[in-house]
Amino acid sequence: MQKKENIYNIPNLLSLYRLLAVPVLAYVVYLEKENLFFYWFLFNMFTDALDGFIARKFNMQTKLGAKLDSTADFAMYLLVMYAFMQLKWEYLEPYKISFYIIFFYYLFIDIFALIKFKEIASLHLYISKVNGIIQGFFFLLLFTVGFNEVYYRLMFVLATYSFIENMYFLIKLKKMQTGLKGIYWYKKNI
Repeated sequence: MQKKENIYNIPNLLSLYRLLAVPVLAYVVYLEKENLFFYWFLFNMFTDALDGFIARKFNMQTKLGAKLDSTADFAMYLLVMYAFMQLKWEYLEPYKISFYIIFFYYLFIDIFALIKFKEIASLHLYISKVNGIIQGFFFLLLFTVGFNEVYYRLMFVLATYSFIENMYFLIKLKKMQTGLKGIYWYKKNI
């Protein structure tokens, strides 16, 4: 008999909060309230890190939580792309081709997963986490100090590698799995 998961926990509530905050934050961007968006988005980045930490530390990981987290991450990603285009496009326009490529990576991964597995990708690879941290720092720098080309290029390279590794798993897997770490660890366990 399979043990029933307790889906009513703090990590799942934090992920649900992030998902529900997206339309409100999109409206804040539409109103061009840059400071409000910036601080609220930082808070959401904090809750993203917090929900994963709490879930692992207190053994509150659930299948629903992994899906909620991935869905909220995807929605927040779309939101930040919208914010970049609305609030910081003058910095990114010279790099619009690579910017659109990064956007394509995230859309393609989840569209592919939706077609193949009928759900958003929730692999939670280490490279995706590192890439998310780098993108978070890029966001922080862009909204506080300004555009940094070297950091932007690093972000693009990591996003490209993350896309390749995510697609490797999405093509290879027969069903969606979460917490795979990465190719190095996956190959060791074969």
